[in-house]
Amino acid sequence: MKKFLLLFSIFFIFCSQPVSEEISETVQTTVQQVEEEVDQEPELYVMLMWHQHQPYYTKNDEGYYTRPWVRVHATKDYLDMVELVADYPEMKATFNLTPVLLRQLEDYSNGAKDLYWYYTEIPADQLTLEDKTFIVSRFFDTNPKVIARFPRYVELRNSNQSWEEWSSQDLRDLQILFNLAWTDPKYLNQEPLKSLVEKGQNYDEQDKSILLNEHSKLIDKVIPAHAELWERGQIEVTTTPYAHPILPLIFDTNLAAVGDVGAELPENRFNKPTDAAIQVEKGLDIAERLLGKRPTGMWPAEGAVSQEVLGMFAKEGIKWIATGEYVLSKSLDIPTFKRNTKGIVTNPEILYTPWYGQLNRQDDVAIFFRDLAISDQVGFTYSGMSAEMAVADMMKSLEAAREVSATLDKPLVVSIVLDGENAWEHYQNDGIDFLSLMYETLTTTEWLKTTTPTEYIEKYGSQINKLDSVFPASWFQPNFATWIGETEETYAWDYLQKTRAYYDRANASGNYTDEQLELAFDYMLLAEGSDWFWWYGSDQSSGNDDYFGSAYRNLLKNVYLSLGDSPPAYLDIPIISPSAQLFDSQSESILETNQALLISGSINNTIWNDAGVIKSDGLISQIQYRFSNEFLYLSFQKSSSAMAESNPWRNIDLDIYLESPSRTKLRRSSVPVKDGVNVNQEFLGIETTQAIFHKAESLNGESYFTCTKRDLPNEGSVKEETFSTECLTKKTTEISSFGNELFVKVPLEELGSLSFGDKIKLRMYSDIFENYIEPQRPLALFVPEVSNVELFLDITDPINDDYGEGSYTYPLDGVCIPGSYDLEGFSAGIAEGSLVMNFDILSAVKNPWGSPRSLSVQTIDVYIDKDFGSNTGVKELGNYRFAKMPESSGWEYHIVIEGWEPQIWKALPNGESELVTNQFDIVVVPDKGVIVVKLDIENQLGGGNPEDWHYGVIIMSQDGYGPNGSRIREINPSAEQYRGGGAPNIVNHPNIFDVISPKEGEQEEYLSSYGEYEGSIDDMPLDVLASIPLVAKNQ
Repeated sequence: MKKFLLLFSIFFIFCSQPVSEEISETVQTTVQQVEEEVDQEPELYVMLMWHQHQPYYTKNDEGYYTRPWVRVHATKDYLDMVELVADYPEMKATFNLTPVLLRQLEDYSNGAKDLYWYYTEIPADQLTLEDKTFIVSRFFDTNPKVIARFPRYVELRNSNQSWEEWSSQDLRDLQILFNLAWTDPKYLNQEPLKSLVEKGQNYDEQDKSILLNEHSKLIDKVIPAHAELWERGQIEVTTTPYAHPILPLIFDTNLAAVGDVGAELPENRFNKPTDAAIQVEKGLDIAERLLGKRPTGMWPAEGAVSQEVLGMFAKEGIKWIATGEYVLSKSLDIPTFKRNTKGIVTNPEILYTPWYGQLNRQDDVAIFFRDLAISDQVGFTYSGMSAEMAVADMMKSLEAAREVSATLDKPLVVSIVLDGENAWEHYQNDGIDFLSLMYETLTTTEWLKTTTPTEYIEKYGSQINKLDSVFPASWFQPNFATWIGETEETYAWDYLQKTRAYYDRANASGNYTDEQLELAFDYMLLAEGSDWFWWYGSDQSSGNDDYFGSAYRNLLKNVYLSLGDSPPAYLDIPIISPSAQLFDSQSESILETNQALLISGSINNTIWNDAGVIKSDGLISQIQYRFSNEFLYLSFQKSSSAMAESNPWRNIDLDIYLESPSRTKLRRSSVPVKDGVNVNQEFLGIETTQAIFHKAESLNGESYFTCTKRDLPNEGSVKEETFSTECLTKKTTEISSFGNELFVKVPLEELGSLSFGDKIKLRMYSDIFENYIEPQRPLALFVPEVSNVELFLDITDPINDDYGEGSYTYPLDGVCIPGSYDLEGFSAGIAEGSLVMNFDILSAVKNPWGSPRSLSVQTIDVYIDKDFGSNTGVKELGNYRFAKMPESSGWEYHIVIEGWEPQIWKALPNGESELVTNQFDIVVVPDKGVIVVKLDIENQLGGGNPEDWHYGVIIMSQDGYGPNGSRIREINPSAEQYRGGGAPNIVNHPNIFDVISPKEGEQEEYLSSYGEYEGSIDDMPLDVLASIPLVAKNQ
């Protein structure tokens, strides 16, 4: 491209004292003549966007924020990030400041404090035991890499198991060091904090005042610093809708089903377009009030967009928004954006340009699409590399985009979008070295320029193409599955809808003042935020999800309290269920024949041989269970110390609540009002499917029959007041007692379809004690080999063949225990419209990394060919498997079974594939080495008869950071800690440890059937890949 020299004068006229000296020193305020080389047009643009957000943290009764993260990210990240951009005058960047963050920053500037601040201010020699406990448990909430910068901090961390012996000086040092660690190194190198760092230990109370005073000063600068640099044109500032909501779901929760057909939707549809519009307007109002200008761009919370909400942005003058690449691929009906093994996108001309979202009666809204690979590398990968290596790696991707961009009518723009505060604690020097080198490289590379979205649209807006419609999805998923679709999330949306309906009734009643209604509605909007729904369900975990669950329910309560009304009782009931407690020993066999509960009036010991057992020190000293082919037997033994009479169960009622995986779950997580009598509505911690109510008065003989109730009222339902424990259905459940033991015999048909490995949860409650019966958590019992699943396939695989083509060895890390990747068997059957698949692993299935689905080490793929022999479907197996389907075969469905990101993929007619869902049932029986998967035949697998299908089953080593996003481990010639070994030194060998095949030697024959190949992985032809065997009924 041509270049020319332009001589010009720049005049800066300032009418007021600059707010940030850091920025003022960077930009000269005097008239000067500059000689600058200007591109007519760069070959490539880069749009860098930092998203700055914190949830709306609640305050305690004394007015202190219960978490410090707004404050400490302000002192460690928010100010430093914008000042660092100012150090590079040619650098253009975009900062997204969310309204809830801005609102809390303003509150801190007005004198608000958090609990960590409060506990820091308490003189160390005046700390109570409660104070000390808080400090020791919370003041190590710092990245170990950051703690390592402070030797005294390391010393205290290493001795915190004996903190009761600490002196006041030890506690005072910890009070100081926590707050120093959450301060950016830049400010720690400046006085007065530099002296505190050098002091290192033996701090005094005055040091606290110095430190916290500096924190206040840094917080006060955050908003003005952004406003000033925005005014000067070096950055663009954007915001999100007010409470950071998933805007399409506020518009209509039914939109969740568009991208996730298997999503569990709320019983009460949430459908509030007016709320969604107000969220957009109010977010912009707050940004304008605090920043001095109204943004014309937005980052929708979590990049969540849909065609339905575009008009709300346009109505408020928004010219552009940004989101993730999944939105674009689904909108264009492209399965995914493919990348080569170096992570470089193969069709940059589509991704690296904004598109207009079309609106009929309003101005179109431009949409920029985040490059997932580069953005995630900055956020998660580059922290483990030197600054030089990381920036060089990023530039390779940009150079690849440049090659394509130079051939087009307009230069492309690569959008790099990520959180602006969370990554840096994982970097050396809090990311300053990496960011500085990145900014320097981006501003000195001749062929590219950084830009803001508004600048790019002003130059090239007339050349931007239009999308027919915008697909409902988010920045990192082709759906909204993180915020809706699981049972906990369903509860949360139902709670939201009920509270919103209450507000509507109150607003229409005329009984409340405008001030009351305004305050209540603000709490309502805050409860619509995405942060609460993020932590519900199994797909995300904070390690302290209960905090966010409680904060969410408190916001809903405040809607009622603002109007002077008492919140409904169900809002006191947690949404997040506690983890279930396993029996001390599980039952491993079933009774060959059905048994009577009592024989000649005495205990039938035959039942309880090999029973699952758990013992307790509570009112019930022992609980047992056992299965036959037709019944579940339960035994509850009363503690002799708690009840001395000969037959206590003739005097004590007992509620038995069950959660069975195959019955529709009720919105019932607490003890209900029973027969018109209000009871202590204890949180059960299970999603109740059945309840058995033992009534002592009915036990006037050896036994009696009652029903298994499945008609419990939903939480907060009007039917609660009229619920009766009387039986309206056939009495099929038998109850009897002998001595201090109560026996229950439940027909399995009452529990629905069960298969081996299913987990049934159990909770007991007694009105007499107005309390749970010990233990204090739900119990979990696993279903043994009893099942009404009709098996059509049962394959035994040779053991000790977990060596791939014959020579593979495991990764060296100790989590890969012998047998981890050795498939012993595979079976498949049908039950109530579901395909049920069992996978038997030779070893126990361990969960060393805490996967939410109890599956950390293995990844299992299942490839389903619905029309074997027709040569249709997708030929190649999943990403980085380096294998293919056998001759004349192709898969119609590909199921990825793993602990964090399970997936179902569907083949498309063009040979590509698309994601169907990442929500399906996975049950792990750890000590048995069993994994059970249930799939809805109609909704998740497209219908048909599974008995006619062929199945390919392979097992690999799971790796969340696997190459090219594959999430599996490579197998190399030599094993390493997290890499398998024993593979030939070629690129096209399979990364597969075992394959389901009943014939000895067949696996080795198939997996070694690859051809000679010496080229690039990216260009690997299908014919050089090994194939896998398939199994089928009557094969």
